[in-house]
Amino acid sequence: MSVSEKSPAIAQAWGVIKTLSEDEEARLIAESREKARRDFEDRFDGAYRDGLKEGEQKKELEFVQNALRMKLPIADIAALTGLSVPEIERITSEPQRTT
Repeated sequence: MSVSEKSPAIAQAWGVIKTLSEDEEARLIAESREKARRDFEDRFDGAYRDGLKEGEQKKELEFVQNALRMKLPIADIAALTGLSVPEIERITSEPQRTT
């Protein structure tokens, strides 16, 4: 007894595979749908990573601003954040955006 005979789900999937392999138009449609799905996932993943990066940068900026308000020396802030002194100076000189 084959696996497809034991499982209705596998038998159904095998039927779809056979249909797609025999029908070029159906195969092209399936490939197009799969490409669209992968493209959507890639765009979503990229947007998610961009959002994480933006959130990290905002937290970093808030930390630097709070540390400066506490009058911590820039060298100490650099040691705490891993940023260079010029990076911290650039952050403090940039106009702040409200988002």
